[in-house]
Amino acid sequence: MQDQHLVLNDSTCEPVGLYQLLGSPYPLHDGELVEVEIPGPAHHAAVAEGLKYHWFPAGQPWIKEIAAAPGQTVTLARSGVRVGGYTLPNSHVDRWTPGHHYRIVHYPFGTYHLKRGQVWLYAPGNYAFDSSYYGPVPESHILQRVVPWWTIPGSQFWLGKGD
Repeated sequence: MQDQHLVLNDSTCEPVGLYQLLGSPYPLHDGELVEVEIPGPAHHAAVAEGLKYHWFPAGQPWIKEIAAAPGQTVTLARSGVRVGGYTLPNSHVDRWTPGHHYRIVHYPFGTYHLKRGQVWLYAPGNYAFDSSYYGPVPESHILQRVVPWWTIPGSQFWLGKGD
């Protein structure tokens, strides 16, 4: 088991603050927060685009919520992500960066049945970069389970739409 320590999240994905890493995330459960390694840009156009424009640093793990686990069905539409008949809050797909400077590549709209070894990642923050943009992620990319230790509630919404 890896050392339990704190990491700083300063992204718009989850509330800004410190998160405690708790080691093995297995078995995985939807709704659980996890630390995940970035999907490879060679297989994900949205990740390649994000790295090109420096929207996030290369090689830095992210904190995301597991929205769906293997065997579940996810529907991705412009209006948002549906899992089990429920639309995830603030999950609409952004097609432009703040200020409309760049078009954002997203995963194709449609319905996806997650295969064994796949998870759908979600982050509720404004301009959050999650599976809506790069699709399902292999379970092997999940590094650790994470819990908020000290966060600023609502800070994931500080970057307002249109900023």
